[in-house]
Amino acid sequence: MLPKLGILAGSGELPARIIRSCRESGRDFFVIAFEGQTDPALLSDGDEHAWVRLGAAGTTLKHLNDASVKELVMAGAIKRPGLTDLRPDLWATRFFATSGAASLGDDGLLKALVKALEGEGFSVTGVDQLLPDILAPVGVYGSVSPSDALRADISLAREAALSVGAQDKGQGAIAFQGKVLAVEDELGTDVMIARIAISSDEMKGGVLVKVCKPGQETRADLPTIGVSTIDAAAKAGLNGVAVQAGKALVVDLPAVVAAADANGLFVIGIEIESPLIYIIAGEASGDILGARVMARMKEQNTDTRFVGVGGPKMIEQGLHSLFPMEELSLMGITEIIPHIPKLLKRIKQTVADVLKQGPDVLLTIDAPGFCFRVSRKLKGKGIKLVHYVAPTVWAWKPGRAKKVAGFLDHLLTLLPFEPPYFEKEGLPTIFVGHSVVEGEADKGHGESFRKRHNIDIHAPLMVMLPGSRRGEVQKLLGIFCQTAIQLARTHSDLQIVIPVLGTLSETIRREIGPWPLKALVVEGDREKFDAFAAGDVALAASGTVALELAMAGTPNIIAYRVNPVTAWLVRRLLKIPYANLINIVLGREAIPEFLQEKCQPDLLAQSLAELLDDENAAIKQIEAANEALTQLGRGGASPSGRVADVLFSILKEIKK
Repeated sequence: MLPKLGILAGSGELPARIIRSCRESGRDFFVIAFEGQTDPALLSDGDEHAWVRLGAAGTTLKHLNDASVKELVMAGAIKRPGLTDLRPDLWATRFFATSGAASLGDDGLLKALVKALEGEGFSVTGVDQLLPDILAPVGVYGSVSPSDALRADISLAREAALSVGAQDKGQGAIAFQGKVLAVEDELGTDVMIARIAISSDEMKGGVLVKVCKPGQETRADLPTIGVSTIDAAAKAGLNGVAVQAGKALVVDLPAVVAAADANGLFVIGIEIESPLIYIIAGEASGDILGARVMARMKEQNTDTRFVGVGGPKMIEQGLHSLFPMEELSLMGITEIIPHIPKLLKRIKQTVADVLKQGPDVLLTIDAPGFCFRVSRKLKGKGIKLVHYVAPTVWAWKPGRAKKVAGFLDHLLTLLPFEPPYFEKEGLPTIFVGHSVVEGEADKGHGESFRKRHNIDIHAPLMVMLPGSRRGEVQKLLGIFCQTAIQLARTHSDLQIVIPVLGTLSETIRREIGPWPLKALVVEGDREKFDAFAAGDVALAASGTVALELAMAGTPNIIAYRVNPVTAWLVRRLLKIPYANLINIVLGREAIPEFLQEKCQPDLLAQSLAELLDDENAAIKQIEAANEALTQLGRGGASPSGRVADVLFSILKEIKK
């Protein structure tokens, strides 16, 4: 038996449809009717209900709880009043204060409201879940069809509606003869149509298009049309109405069709294209980049679909990974060799899956050993091949730029000096900024971290980061342990924190068990960034984490050691003197580096002690890091947003 349904009823025809559905199915319901918003004729004798002020949220919640309501639906339009007219009670006042409602658009406000209601113990369902039969179908509904010219106007109004929706200002637009006549704002569709109705005769005509906002909270609001919409469109002299199929509601479709036919208007359900992006990440840093790009693209077009290979962050964004990404997270030449047969099998499997899925774009992220082999096999297959994170041709084997240009269609770089290497080979290349500048590494709370873990506020704290790959941890953790032991001889109250990835947590906890020093292991980005803020110094493996430490303003040194064979080959191939990107960008060693033979506990401990004991040395390092971060894009548009923009622009080119 379904639980009692709480109906938060606004104006319009939807609340009545839901009440009728409940009566027909025998489902118990309770109506919250808002003074000045809900039509009194909605309720019949015997209907459980309560009339409340819109701002009396606490009273509303009490009525719902007293009625034993557990599931809620929001139905009908609500005119958004100002705070003065709203007269919010204590619950509503707290909600507005914590949600930042004054600066939110309608969808932002509704998202915050849904979250708050869920926090009160209610589940929130959408009208489309209760009444799936009123979702707009695809195609022409009545006897009138749009001409080719009007279909062009539909496309124009659709793009305008999506654009205004992305700004959370409205869901609709009106276009005629190749021009956008009006776009919906916070006053709603009726006011937009009325503006056309009172305009000059030469502006009358055209089409109204209503679509979902990108990323819209569909449980709280969906674009809706009914007979009143058709009547208003006819009065305004419009030629027809188009709604997004599967994402808009048509209340009483037969009546809508009858009204449209009587007025000579067309009504049509249009499909908004759902671009398919095949996305591949091969390691933890790429997984983060991929997840951010997925989030940005879904913000701009909620129907964007993703398939491919990724890790936990991308999976959180809805990706179903073809196989575990961890299989690709290998380091060093000797570490890769035993896995070559399996990697070749995964390459073949991935290529076959890309061809099966038929995406518009293949976005590969870093991991060139795997990604480039996949892309090469897909060259000429009608799929745009885009790679994010350029191979470091400026560091070794510059001839690779020509090879990469031979099979990629677009390249997106993290570093400002990279594009020329590839552009001269004819490969369209764009600097988007380093992803570290849009992370949360600089938003940690050090004091709360120390309190949370009972670490004395004055105790020196070292953050230890032995790598994100199992092979790195195996080579570095023992060295880092000996470093900490030596450092503790001169800093007796030294505290050690080791932020870890969930996949390595068990390994690291097991390895540090016999250590003579106590080390705190923490998991998750929030704990990691709080640890950075709490840390006085950090000892880190070379990699993205070194940039995160720079963002956090944590003085640090980097240390790294690989298999001797790998080290010998790297030294023969590398053409740069530094490993830390901060140093590479600056052209000097601002962050101490201890690589291979220099990766010795006594040298590491001495360098860390200098940063702990010399405040000026620490400040000088932080200032140098800030200089480099500015060059990497800090303070500009988000890198993932730029990547999303590039991908959408490629998708538009594909449509032409």
